[in-house]
Amino acid sequence: MRIAVASEGLGVAPRFSQCSSYMCYTVDRGVIVECQNMPNPGMSTAKLVTLFSEMGVDTIIVDAIDYDVANVFCHAGIEVIASAHGSAREVAQAYLTRTLTGVDELCHLGDWEHDDDLDHDLAEA
Repeated sequence: MRIAVASEGLGVAPRFSQCSSYMCYTVDRGVIVECQNMPNPGMSTAKLVTLFSEMGVDTIIVDAIDYDVANVFCHAGIEVIASAHGSAREVAQAYLTRTLTGVDELCHLGDWEHDDDLDHDLAEA
């Protein structure tokens, strides 16, 4: 499992789209075993989703994210957790232990509504 946290320094960035990097945590049996800091490549949402999928990212943790951007991640099977605050590692660890409070799970992978027109428009952006 891999978790990517939109980061500014060591903390969760205020805005997903403006973060300086992504702290990518590799998890094995519920324990963080590796951390990789990936600078924000500044690519389109569709390309970033593809990159995260290729990296094996299962979940992104953010503070604020546009609904349409979250929608693209959800449709790709990447869980989006929003309204997170604190250090990137602490929120990733809290997510793993199910003690992350005050956050919003933006997609419920079985019942997320699919809008093909929206996906097409966002992929072109």
